[in-house]
Amino acid sequence: MNKVLYCAGLVLSLCMACQQNKVKNPVSPPIKEAIVSEKPAVDSLVFQDKMIRIYKIDSVSFFKEQQKADYKRDTIASISDVKVAKKLLQGRVVFGDYIPGKAMEIDTLMEGDVIAQVRLNDGRLLTAGKTEGAIDLLENMFVKYFPSEEVLLLEGGHTTDQAVDLRQGKWDIEEIGNLDYVYFSKHKKYRLNGMYGGQECSSYFLQKKENKVYLTYAQIPLDWNNNFEFCTLKDIFWNGDQQLYFRNFFYGAPHDKRASFYRLDIISEN
Repeated sequence: MNKVLYCAGLVLSLCMACQQNKVKNPVSPPIKEAIVSEKPAVDSLVFQDKMIRIYKIDSVSFFKEQQKADYKRDTIASISDVKVAKKLLQGRVVFGDYIPGKAMEIDTLMEGDVIAQVRLNDGRLLTAGKTEGAIDLLENMFVKYFPSEEVLLLEGGHTTDQAVDLRQGKWDIEEIGNLDYVYFSKHKKYRLNGMYGGQECSSYFLQKKENKVYLTYAQIPLDWNNNFEFCTLKDIFWNGDQQLYFRNFFYGAPHDKRASFYRLDIISEN
């Protein structure tokens, strides 16, 4: 009997001790590590119309996409040597030089890079100083020739870009562009083009391939809502055929708040 009572008392003492220990040193539940989620910056829509949308994006997103892109720029071959260009354009473009003392007349027997006459593929003639409504050849000098596109690039006053497209019979620089500005999309369905108009900033537009030629698809606005935005596009690359990335740059003010990163989305998939 005494042994039974002793054992019962011992068990009771051990249980009380355990209970006291639990109060003094409670077992802490496992600490869960905080999950930190960094949300990417939301792209800011700055322009849209029926053809394109333009977003302002952060630099992290821009360089991340740039590193992933397998884009490689294809340039359009050109000839800047006027002697070589003359041989290729023989019978189609007549060159000469200004007659001494007569700045508005061209002597085609003289060696020079002034264009006196251009015969377009459709048979029409552009003649310096005589073709009404045509590009003023008298005020534009030869710069280079793009054989694959049959385009003459010229330079006017204030180093403005001018051009003549022999194949399509055009001489509007805003439709032809300066082909040195061209960046093709991945499968060459679209291309970025542009031109310099004599002021600080250049103009840019998108072209779409239609029946083996590129036609104007959409203008990239230089400004909207009375707030000038784009000036010189740099670090340009395509993601496929629908997205174009670029950095906006101001040569006189590289830290201008508008000198940021952008993504352009082409809306149409046709």
